[in-house]
Amino acid sequence: MALPNNMPTCPCCAFILSSGDGALSSLPWNQDRDGSGLCFSAAPQPVETTTNAIIDPVEAWETTNAIIDPVEAWEKIRAIGRGGEYKHENSVLLVDSHGHPQLRREAQYDAGSSSEQPSSVVSLACAVAPPDWEDVIAYSSHEYILPALGVHPWYLNEIMETSASDAILSEDCLEEYLDWGWLDDLEAKLLEHPNLLVGEIGLCKMAKFVREFPKEKGGKATAMALQKMVFRRQFELAARFQRPVTVHCVNAHGIMMDIFKDIYENAKSSPAASENDGEDELKRRLRRAFPPAIAMHSFTGTAHHCNELLLFEREIISPGSTQRGGNRRRNKKRETETRHEDSDSDNPIFYFGFSHAVNHLMCTSEKARKKGGEAVRAIPSERLLVESDVHNPSDVALGTAGAASYAANVRGLSLEEIVTTTTTNGLRFLRSVGRPQ
Repeated sequence: MALPNNMPTCPCCAFILSSGDGALSSLPWNQDRDGSGLCFSAAPQPVETTTNAIIDPVEAWETTNAIIDPVEAWEKIRAIGRGGEYKHENSVLLVDSHGHPQLRREAQYDAGSSSEQPSSVVSLACAVAPPDWEDVIAYSSHEYILPALGVHPWYLNEIMETSASDAILSEDCLEEYLDWGWLDDLEAKLLEHPNLLVGEIGLCKMAKFVREFPKEKGGKATAMALQKMVFRRQFELAARFQRPVTVHCVNAHGIMMDIFKDIYENAKSSPAASENDGEDELKRRLRRAFPPAIAMHSFTGTAHHCNELLLFEREIISPGSTQRGGNRRRNKKRETETRHEDSDSDNPIFYFGFSHAVNHLMCTSEKARKKGGEAVRAIPSERLLVESDVHNPSDVALGTAGAASYAANVRGLSLEEIVTTTTTNGLRFLRSVGRPQ
């Protein structure tokens, strides 16, 4: 299945989102085999040891901890792709749900002779601050790349108001620290590009911006207050335009959940609501208070955090469906087992992305690896994403392949199964940009 040659130059128009003809309308791997568009449709197989003894996938991971090198993983994926019926240089092999290749920093992996992103890897190029927005738009002028614009929580210095007072500002005056012209520019870009996503946005207690924010201006508390304000403004803008978002959240899960719950309560008690509103109207209002899809990028939270987000999604989709108080504590096991039974598995809100760069290379302690593995295994399969999170075009394929290798190893699955699942999920996440709520 080939990509058309006569594509528009606007990245939002060039990327194929429709369910009709086009390279991204269905996966190119052997779609005639089972009608799904997927080449690898076999059921997950148990992990076998060299003695042919069947063991649990969790035990296999904890025992071997063997993750295929990204270069080897990419070669395996390319070989698999060449083995299918749809042998074309532009066939979709992987979906990279988050990266920053437009920054063109030093390459992280040895890509050999390849210096650019291959067209067989569909990707989302994410901005970090207004100065690189035009670079993202330019980089995304291909049919296999979508752009996302936003302000990363590490880069709030890029939007600081240079004339802001040195005095400690009260919470009511925090806006004076920031030059808000960027928000108007972001809105203008969303109007200009109908398929533009929002990201990378988020919250991060570990950011240098937080750690080094001047004490005379309020220190860490003020820095986090600014982060919350900037995150929420972007998140709500994405909801208003119904664009998916990619979210960075490090050591700030509670803060993020407080923001989400406040948005939920505000929508529930909106001035636009009336006593005559029925259940369907309430559901519609709550759903449109949030973006159509939210990708938790390089997810470093716990399995508990994952479950909490899925329960919150249930509350958005079906208000009042989650248990509370004593019943919730008494039925904790049941709650975990059914945490997404009321969710729309065909169109999830929350997705969880994992990268080789963050979730494997930067996860060095035994405790961190164990916590990370538990989180990866807690993710429902239809919400799992892989991402490169790289800063050079030559690293996109290898970084994403490395992420797939990591996820396959931790979940006790084959590389083929993970690639099939995450490619399907990645295309669904990207296509949500055009899905009305």
